[in-house]
Amino acid sequence: MKKIVTLLCILCMFVQAYAWKPQFAGHRGSYRGVENTEEAMMNGINHYGYTGLEIDVKTTSDGEYVCWHDDDLSRVGHNVSIPYSNFANIKDLTLTQTRGGVTYTAKILTVDRYLEICKENNVFPIIELKWAVGINSNDMSRFPGLYKLIEKHGLVEEARILTSMQPSLEYVRTNYPALQCQFLCYEVTQARYEWCKQWGINPSVQTGGLTKAMARKCHEAGMEVACWTVNSSSDYVKHGEMGCTTMTCDYLVPADMPELEEIDWEALSPTPPLDHLYVTPLFNFSETAGNLPENFPTTKSGSYTQAQEAAFLDGVFYVADFSAKKVVAVDTTGKVWEPGIENANLRHGICRDDAGNLILLTSPDAKVPSQLTVFKAEDNSEHVIEITLNNNAQTHFPTASGDIFSAAGGYVYFFPNNLNFVEVVKIANGKFVSTTSCEVSLKGTAGYVIPIDNNPNHFIYQIRGNGYHLYKNGDKGSYLTSPNGTTAPARNNTYGGALFQLNGHDMFVYTSGAHYKGGWTVRDMTSAELTPMYTQEQLGNGGYNANASTGAFFWWERLDDVTVNLYEYCLGHGIAGWELSAEPHKIRVKGLSLSESNITVNVGDTAHISAIITPANADDQNITWRRTPSDRVSKLKTDGLTATLTSSKAGTYTVTAILGDFTAECQVTFAESTAVQDITTSEEGTHKIIRHGQVEIVHEGEHYSVTGTKL
Repeated sequence: MKKIVTLLCILCMFVQAYAWKPQFAGHRGSYRGVENTEEAMMNGINHYGYTGLEIDVKTTSDGEYVCWHDDDLSRVGHNVSIPYSNFANIKDLTLTQTRGGVTYTAKILTVDRYLEICKENNVFPIIELKWAVGINSNDMSRFPGLYKLIEKHGLVEEARILTSMQPSLEYVRTNYPALQCQFLCYEVTQARYEWCKQWGINPSVQTGGLTKAMARKCHEAGMEVACWTVNSSSDYVKHGEMGCTTMTCDYLVPADMPELEEIDWEALSPTPPLDHLYVTPLFNFSETAGNLPENFPTTKSGSYTQAQEAAFLDGVFYVADFSAKKVVAVDTTGKVWEPGIENANLRHGICRDDAGNLILLTSPDAKVPSQLTVFKAEDNSEHVIEITLNNNAQTHFPTASGDIFSAAGGYVYFFPNNLNFVEVVKIANGKFVSTTSCEVSLKGTAGYVIPIDNNPNHFIYQIRGNGYHLYKNGDKGSYLTSPNGTTAPARNNTYGGALFQLNGHDMFVYTSGAHYKGGWTVRDMTSAELTPMYTQEQLGNGGYNANASTGAFFWWERLDDVTVNLYEYCLGHGIAGWELSAEPHKIRVKGLSLSESNITVNVGDTAHISAIITPANADDQNITWRRTPSDRVSKLKTDGLTATLTSSKAGTYTVTAILGDFTAECQVTFAESTAVQDITTSEEGTHKIIRHGQVEIVHEGEHYSVTGTKL
């Protein structure tokens, strides 16, 4: 008997070795309660079952460390600044926040008490550095005090320090090596991977910002990848299958998530070779001469004479028309309209940051940038931001990165005419912070900057009639293309370019060809030779006739690890799009649904569910089926697009179909059988009587009567 028990234990251990779950941390505590307060923390532990708690740390004017995200308390009812307030003046304020239809109230939470909660409940702390004073300039003078609190509660080994500020993490790693460090980023690029590997820091990436190839590279380098904010079962499965070991959640319940199978790291290719690039046209430029897209209203052709820079957002190019002082919208179907954005000071410049905030250059002085008008992505609200450059000169075409409304902030890049300086403007919480001047090698007209990783000291730059340079940490860089990088028989394209990842490779697309005719080339920046992978031939003889100091604009959208859509706005021709892929073109899934959304069957019966893929001829038909909860009394059988579920006990299950990034769910309820048995019938005169237990139905002519206990 002992041998059998031992054998079973070994077998269980073997099975368990091939199933795992990541750690779960509550985002700002949890969704139940005012964020970053004690109630949210305790509900994160007791209601959701999180084993980690994430907070944002701020400091008051008198040096108290408190848990809060913003610089002020305006979102919770008080127009009070934290960095300029004594703790005594804010500690008793009632914070109010409505979340999920429930209104919560709370007091501000100190970091000291937060760490005490973590220690008492055996959960690990994740501390994101957000204090307003100092952090934006990487001044870590307040960190030693924070470390003393962590040390006081005996959480040095458990605590994880999180921030997007690379110099701050370098400081922590150098001076406090026992602390774990996490680098907050929207995407794990090659440059970020190399930096994390160099400093022994783990990436913490936004959902959707990790590729399979990069996941394997991080694993092989010994990095543990965290992700945020995970609030759906599909995101949980997707990132769990790429080895993300910590998931920060608002309201996802860990107990409801299925165990994951052991990761097949061999299936997650490191950086496979990119021998060929498949390019499939999506839609083409117009052949209209001048600077007008094909469907611009002809009656207004005289108005749109300076529609130069464009920003791509949610499938629409927004073009700043300097002459008409308005923004013109052009979508990928050719539809053209005016979205109602007008400004008397509108210049050529329009761009967007990584968060989707639309940024317009609206300076009163036509030559010197001093003002931005921004439409916030979250609510489309309009904001005016005053800025100051260190070196003033005419500047046409800004670019941006990061999120200028976040505490970490973002950057807006200017390359003034005839100056060998790129002006990098830091904006955080929607307010101007500072300007850094980066000396570069080029000096000329209509300069353009392509940001890299929201890093003010790392970017690509170019001027009209010249190739592309790489700037990094004071190094002015060398040509990425050639001194005449865009083959210019006369005047070449002024600017334009984009960086993206494809199959684990860093790709750079840039304008090529003469006279602004839409040609472009894409290079593999991962290869030592910067190998040109594809060149799109320029268009015909049409071109931008109103003003030759212009170029083309690019934006891209990731479809999966191996495919992106590339969009271009080219002055004189309009818009065009292509699919760029490391694999041959395939018909992609655009939607997924189920034949049923709710099914009720008796215990022992079978629920039948069919998946419906849109379009039906999509190449990927590989549906993954899951049931929640995954217990032993139910059985899920699958066969391609169909699934059946049975259960030996009453209960409700969620059956989920997963296909790529698409999911669909069906609620299946098993009820105890209500089948009628032991029914007897008899006739008494003109009456027919049906009896079942104590129930009696009397039928006479057209009349029925029922007596007895209700079934």
